[in-house]
Amino acid sequence: MKKILMAFMFVIIFTISFQAAAADVDEQLLLSDDAQEIEFGGEIYIVQDLKGFQERLRVDDRPVVGLALAGGGARAISNLGVIKALVEHDIPIDLIVGTSMGSIIGNLYSSGLSVEQLEEIMTDTPFSDLFQFGGGRALLETKKLNLFAERVAPNKSLEEFLIPTAQLSFDLKEGRKYLLTRGKISEVLQAAYSIPGYFPIHEFNDRYFMDAGVVESSPAKSAALLGADYVIATHMPTDEEDEDYGGILASSGRFIQILQDKYTSEILSEYADFEISIDVGNYTFMDFNYAARLVELGYQQTLENIDEIKSELAVRNIPLQKTEAREYYDVDQTLRDLEFDRLVTEARGISPLIHYGRDYSFFQPELFRSPLNEFQLGLEAYHNRLNFSLLGPGSSSWTENYEASFRFKKLTDSLDYNLLYGRNEEQADDYESRLKFFGQRFNLSAGFGRRKEEEYYLLGSNFRYMGDDLQWRSENSLFYRKEASGFGVLSSHLINYDLSPAWGIGLKSVYNNTEIARSPLIYKGQELDDYQPKFQAALNLNYNYELLIPYQISNFFQMTDIGGYFFIDYFHEESWGDGSFAIGPALNAKLYLLGLKPLELDLYAAHDFEENDQRYGIQISYSF
Repeated sequence: MKKILMAFMFVIIFTISFQAAAADVDEQLLLSDDAQEIEFGGEIYIVQDLKGFQERLRVDDRPVVGLALAGGGARAISNLGVIKALVEHDIPIDLIVGTSMGSIIGNLYSSGLSVEQLEEIMTDTPFSDLFQFGGGRALLETKKLNLFAERVAPNKSLEEFLIPTAQLSFDLKEGRKYLLTRGKISEVLQAAYSIPGYFPIHEFNDRYFMDAGVVESSPAKSAALLGADYVIATHMPTDEEDEDYGGILASSGRFIQILQDKYTSEILSEYADFEISIDVGNYTFMDFNYAARLVELGYQQTLENIDEIKSELAVRNIPLQKTEAREYYDVDQTLRDLEFDRLVTEARGISPLIHYGRDYSFFQPELFRSPLNEFQLGLEAYHNRLNFSLLGPGSSSWTENYEASFRFKKLTDSLDYNLLYGRNEEQADDYESRLKFFGQRFNLSAGFGRRKEEEYYLLGSNFRYMGDDLQWRSENSLFYRKEASGFGVLSSHLINYDLSPAWGIGLKSVYNNTEIARSPLIYKGQELDDYQPKFQAALNLNYNYELLIPYQISNFFQMTDIGGYFFIDYFHEESWGDGSFAIGPALNAKLYLLGLKPLELDLYAAHDFEENDQRYGIQISYSF
């Protein structure tokens, strides 16, 4: 995958470079009012508001210390470990310039977040929720990532940051490096990490920007241009394995890697006063699931160099400077908005929906999903607060069965509206209309609808507790059936208790006496109809091993965890006496497509005591 991305960048950079070489160098560029051309080190940069940037530098008659944060996708999360070590040891940071992921880390720290809180955000945030598959401009849409970064940042614009910070990008129109020093995070961040075909190209002031990593992956030269007298630069070298370069993508990818290494080596040798080289060669561009480990690698590598950095600062008469303690900001609402897909971006588009292995019916509970060995295909159209989704079965005609969902996000800060429709060929169509309230630890919903030709009123609640050792999540629906004049409950619970980092105990339960809502099936013994069981439970002894280094499968999948568990399952229909137990071992693993979307693999063998027989299963589930 890395070589494919490099090949895309190779074509774009060289096309622009040849166009720039053929242009008249004296031609007057159409720059924004606060941007200017600056010749530096034998090339021309376009710099936004250089005077204003340098006026924000806070130094008292001493050399300026600049921190240049390299890019590299997920691997560049290690930049945070570098900042952590520098701050702990009172190394002054007067300005920051980053490219790609280095810009994201630099922006969030400079905006006012403490290292500790930023580390929590980077290691706990599910990055897969920040991307969705694009509708044509690029493989992945990233507006949600840009908005999320702005929402968690205490100061929202670059010019308001506690530390003067710039983003290095590449101007595709002029074929020059471009340094952005102003603007709201959500509006300019994209320029630092756009990759043609992968992340959307950023359009701004009639210009088109992309990641400058090919021509200056470690922006030490940019830091010097901006006014740094002493530059600390990070670098993430790659270990190129021997392989066949006969193919077009492999050969072009290798060629651009050679060029990138050449540019990086020249820039670091001339403009970096101190280089922190972090060994992240075993990790890939998209290994976001290893954020904690990557931070630690950057931290440890910097600690190994900290005495040498202090000595060099002393020689230059640069005193150590304790960083003022920073406030801990409340970002819980933003994290909850991300968890429940309530971040509203000013965007519109269409994305595919592809599910396999689990039932993703809009009418089904979300805590547990029944096994379903067929594809469910559809699409999602979105425009700002509005979402419309259409989902159909992969094995039957859409004219017979399909579902639709309309969602209006954030009627208020805490309230959404959802309308569901289910087409049924053999009976009256299903529908449900509901309002949903989002609280701190719980969600509430109320509405009405029809299923199995019976109309009902609905009250719902979701609850979660996520402690250090104990995690508990529940999902509950109370139905009042109008014709039957009776109540029914569908209630699901998932409780996990961590005995150690690797071992844990899990308890699942599902209770359903509604007769109109299908039960999510968790029983692994005999096959059940989803209206059949009144009660199901599962007790698991879990073991999970997190791989120190992700295992690559092809260039698209990474395996990060592998584990196993021993289960005891139980179900009954009407009373305890008509149920059955099943026991057995299982293995499970998660494979991440492009480091983001998990494919879950579950293999098990179950002995069902009622049928006195064994059942073997392989469950593969994937959703995006």
